[in-house]
Amino acid sequence: MADRNVMVLVDKNTSSLEAVEEAVRKNGVKIERVLRGMGTIVGSVSDDQTIERVRALKGVKSIRDEGEISLPPMDPSVPQ
Repeated sequence: MADRNVMVLVDKNTSSLEAVEEAVRKNGVKIERVLRGMGTIVGSVSDDQTIERVRALKGVKSIRDEGEISLPPMDPSVPQ
């Protein structure tokens, strides 16, 4: 299975984002960046079991696939 990009939303009532970050890492998420102001950890997982383990962690509000954004090609007739 190819790695899936995910976003982990940390519960705002959690006292330590760093503790949740470490637990998420230990449970198999390859962390790419931590958006501290948003309480979000962005990374990738290799299987569904990792997602279920992370979902069950204390301090994790949710985990979901990171959406992709694609823009159409530039066109002079379409305002940007």
